[in-house]
Amino acid sequence: MQTDLPWTYEVEVASVPPEGQTFELVPDEITRKRLAEVAGVVAIPALKMQVEVRPAGDGGAEVIGKLEGVVRQTCVVSLEEFDSPVSENIAVDFAVNRKSEAETDDEEEIEDHPDPIVDGKIDLGALATEFLILGVDPYPRKPGVEFAAPAPDKAAPEPKRSPFEQLSGLKDEFKK
Repeated sequence: MQTDLPWTYEVEVASVPPEGQTFELVPDEITRKRLAEVAGVVAIPALKMQVEVRPAGDGGAEVIGKLEGVVRQTCVVSLEEFDSPVSENIAVDFAVNRKSEAETDDEEEIEDHPDPIVDGKIDLGALATEFLILGVDPYPRKPGVEFAAPAPDKAAPEPKRSPFEQLSGLKDEFKK
């Protein structure tokens, strides 16, 4: 597992009972600050992930649940900070041996492979971080804020003379 991730919560797949196990993860304030930096938001006042981990296949697992929270962002129109809800459904399969990419150049035929199980563990914190980043609006707009284009000037600008017209005026002055 990576050690530079802002939030980690490893679960050993072998320890998950056959009927599955529910996890509710709520990061502390320090972790939310690090997550805010990674997600490109001002702050994360609230965040919670509730998932169920169930064994699947030969040593694999499936994770199903929801990530919910509030992120503070800066409006791209007014530059004011505001709180925006984040809600992402999670449904991810994990497998021990990740299959290699399809042996074709056609992108449409590449299947969505399960995420890898590394050293018998899955990292629910990293999964939550991934879904948080996916759920953040990259161009946030505060509710009720509209972009107003500047009004055009009422006086029409004088037509500019081309450089050649200006040079021809110099030619006339030299003839005098």
